[in-house]
Amino acid sequence: MIDNFDKDVENAIKLYEEAIGQFASRTWQMIENLGKIEALSRLVVSPELQKGFKVLRDKNLLDKSFEAIVVKYKDKFKANVVQAAQWRLENPNNLL
Repeated sequence: MIDNFDKDVENAIKLYEEAIGQFASRTWQMIENLGKIEALSRLVVSPELQKGFKVLRDKNLLDKSFEAIVVKYKDKFKANVVQAAQWRLENPNNLL
């Protein structure tokens, strides 16, 4: 059975795909190779701001971003990952 966490991750990717008009192959491949928790953790703490964050920010959908998912399900992630996600959500327009 798919839980809400899985649904939220898949929904975030689908919103991103709709916004860019193409399949998010690199994101899906990363999730397949690493699993959702590790993939989201790596993306959120990456010093490079992800295109998905920018796209969802510009469409006022940050509440559907990986960062929002990490904060929502913070018990699944390490503290530094949650802190990075929270910082990005609090400073979306300070990021290029």
